[in-house]
Amino acid sequence: MSRPLDLKFLYYFSGDGISILEVKINGLPEGTPPNKVYHWLYNEQISQDLQKLDFKSMGTKDNQNYREFEQGELWFDTSKAKLKLQTQEFALKVHAFSSVPESLVLHIQDFLHQNSLE
Repeated sequence: MSRPLDLKFLYYFSGDGISILEVKINGLPEGTPPNKVYHWLYNEQISQDLQKLDFKSMGTKDNQNYREFEQGELWFDTSKAKLKLQTQEFALKVHAFSSVPESLVLHIQDFLHQNSLE
């Protein structure tokens, strides 16, 4: 089994059968590109299918944070979030980082080992 990654969850949203998380991998060598350090992940809760969202830009407007991805966009504040992916829209709740289920943490560990450390 691979050595566990030192993960820090920066954002955790869920609702409508999905979760969205931003994860930072700590302890990577200095100079590691940001797209290898920071990962926005889309999780289908029933199938446990994880997909990395391709980050494009970020900002703030009208007290709302904004993240743009190749696949869509995310707007959020301290209590709620709205995710648009192609033709789908999801209303999401904001959760404490410490409330990420252990089974999801392990799944993310495996996913990032397989997909982000090449």
